Amino acid sequence: MNKFLISIAACSGLAILSACDDDTTNVSEAEVKQNYVAMAHAAYSDSLMTAKLLKSSVESFIATPTEANLELARAAYKEARIPYQQSEIMRWDSVITVGDNLDLAADGGPSSVDEWEGQVNAWPLDENHIDAIIAGNQAINLDLLIAENGADDNDANVTTGVHAVEYMLWGADTHGTDAGAGERAASDFANDGSCADTLCQRRADYLMAATELLVTDLTDMLAEWTPTAQQTSGTLAHNFVNSDLAIDYMVGSIRAMATDELASARMNSGLLLGDPEEEHDCFSDLSHVAIYYNFQGVKNAFYGKYQSSAHSVTGASLADLIKSKNKDSFNRIDSALSSIETKMYQILEVGERAQNPIKFDQIIGQSTDGAERVIAKSAVNELISLDVELVLLKEILSLQYIDSAGDGD
Repeated sequence: MNKFLISIAACSGLAILSACDDDTTNVSEAEVKQNYVAMAHAAYSDSLMTAKLLKSSVESFIATPTEANLELARAAYKEARIPYQQSEIMRWDSVITVGDNLDLAADGGPSSVDEWEGQVNAWPLDENHIDAIIAGNQAINLDLLIAENGADDNDANVTTGVHAVEYMLWGADTHGTDAGAGERAASDFANDGSCADTLCQRRADYLMAATELLVTDLTDMLAEWTPTAQQTSGTLAHNFVNSDLAIDYMVGSIRAMATDELASARMNSGLLLGDPEEEHDCFSDLSHVAIYYNFQGVKNAFYGKYQSSAHSVTGASLADLIKSKNKDSFNRIDSALSSIETKMYQILEVGERAQNPIKFDQIIGQSTDGAERVIAKSAVNELISLDVELVLLKEILSLQYIDSAGDGD
């Protein structure tokens, strides 16, 4: 397992979640906000750091397109997914952009987190659109990729972000629900005159442009959460700490990620339809990683903790607020998260094991009584049931409303 996975698993459901969260004294909403900003800064710092390492690996691969260098670039992609998936809990901006002087565009940064996310992590992706661009005549650069993203009002015409990079590194997965990910050969990028067609340089140009844009976008988002940003009107950090609806935003984000995203789009759609195209990382077969770390994002937002080899953030949390007002409610949510964590870790573990791993697309293909499918369905059902407890927080925390909307990607 890689360094990010090891550091986070140390305080996961393998050791009961509540054991990682000692009883706390009363905390203020202001303290919870400050800790949340610190977590966001850490998660996006790690996301940018790993994206830069991915870019470096891609550069090495393009310079010397060997199978060994392709594997190193793929490993760097996997590493980059871990902190980014945890940051997704922080992407909904509908609550913290209301009111006076909270315009996100005021500082020159992203005007909408959802729009920014659509350039960074949009899916599902129709690889035919990327292939058509590579086969075309236009110069491949960042501007072209941005212009073609969502072309013809088709959300599947994704040309930017992590899944465009994923497709370029792996190619299409033609194995369906059987074992095996995409099998793109390093020779698709051959620069020594041995290219099997006329498109190797254009593939290299595309992979490089997509990776460079990913680094640029994450640089922009990190700038929204720095200590300096917190003092600057129009940034996400400033708007969050100054919003009367910040706690609403946190609860709404947990609900949206747990139910709309994880339980529905990222897990149950594939399980119900039996379609591996519905999985989040369908080219690389790394959906088990994406699912697990999305759930870590839910836990992070609730417990006020973010851990990696580079950062350790802990402090006043939403859990503390709930516990101080209604300990029974906290205990029910804590118990639910612990139970879900156990199942999510089982999905991660079986996908990561060295011998005969079972990836999420294989789980999708299992019969209804398949061991891993039963675990995945149980996790989905428990995520949906958790929403009942989260709705009750409206009264417990005196929230004005809980916004679980968000178009997500």
